[in-house]
Amino acid sequence: MMDNAIKDKTVLVTGGAGFIGSHICTEALKNGAKKVIALDNFVASRQKNLRHLISDKRFELISGDVRDCETITPLVKKSDIVFHEAASKLVVSLKNPRIDLGTNIIGTFNILEAARNTDVRIIHASTGSVLGSSEEPMKEDHEKNPTTLYGISKLTAEKYCEFYAKEFGVRVTILRYFHVFGPRQDYYGEAGVINIFLSRILNGQPPIINGTGEQIRCFTYVKDDVNANFLLASKDETIGDVYNVASKTRISVKDLANKLVKKYATKKIEPLYGPPRQGENLKPIPNTEKIEAIGFKETVSFEQGLDLTKQWIEHDMIEDTF
Repeated sequence: MMDNAIKDKTVLVTGGAGFIGSHICTEALKNGAKKVIALDNFVASRQKNLRHLISDKRFELISGDVRDCETITPLVKKSDIVFHEAASKLVVSLKNPRIDLGTNIIGTFNILEAARNTDVRIIHASTGSVLGSSEEPMKEDHEKNPTTLYGISKLTAEKYCEFYAKEFGVRVTILRYFHVFGPRQDYYGEAGVINIFLSRILNGQPPIINGTGEQIRCFTYVKDDVNANFLLASKDETIGDVYNVASKTRISVKDLANKLVKKYATKKIEPLYGPPRQGENLKPIPNTEKIEAIGFKETVSFEQGLDLTKQWIEHDMIEDTF
C-alpha cells in the first residue's frame, strides 16, 4: 500500500517538524521516497523531531512558512506528493485569530494555487472540529457545526480543497483527524491531552481535567494516521473527497485520567478539575466506515500506544534535563 504511493517520489511535508508531520517524513523515507522535503516555521514544532533524519541525503529541512507564496510555490511544483500538515492549532486561534486565518486558509490556498496545472498529489490534513458534536457517529457529509475559530478556518480550507479539485482538477484529498496521540506530541502545551496527562503523572503531579471530564475522545495512535495518509495518496479514486480517520477507542477524559493514574502513577494521585475550554465539543465522534472500506485498519492498540507514548515522554524528559 505505502510503497506504491511513496516509492521513488519527491514528497513535501508542510509542518514537517511537527508531531504528525515528522512521523510522515520518517515513514516516507522508510518506504522508499526519492526525496523528502520538510517545511516548517518552528512556531509549534522542534528540529529535535527530525534530527534522526538529518544524515539521510534524501532529506531536506527548510525553514519557511506556508503563508509565504514565494516559498511554497516552487516547493509544491517540484514535488510529486504534498502532505499538508501545517496548521495553526486551536489554542493559537483563541490567542491570535489572524495567524489562524493566515495559516489554515491562506496557507492552504497557496498550496492549491501552486498545484494548478500540475500532477502533484495533495493530502490535506483537516480535523473533526469542522463537524462539531453529535449523539450519533458523524459521517463525512454530516452537518458542519464548528464551535471555534480553528474549526471555522479548517472548514474553509476544506471548501477550498473541494472547489479546486472540482473546478481546476487539483488532485487533493481531505483527511480529518480525531484526537491523535503518540511520541513527539508536545506534552507541556494545551493540546494533546494524553501526553499532557502522562507528563504530569510521571512528574508526580495530578492531571487537570477541563470541565466535567465527560467529554468523549476517539484516540488514534499517530502511526495509524500516517498510514491513512499514505493509503489515500495511493488511491486516485479518493481525489476530491473527504475521509474521517479514527480508531475504535471511545473514552471520556475523566476515565482517561483515572486510567493513566492507575496504570502509571507511582504514588496516590487524584485528578484535579479546571474550567471548561471555550467551544469544546463534548461528543466529536466520527463514523469511519468510508476509509475502512478502502482498506484502513488500526494497527496499534490503545494500550500499546499508551505504553509507547509513556516511554517516549520519559526518555524526552530525561534528555531535556541535560
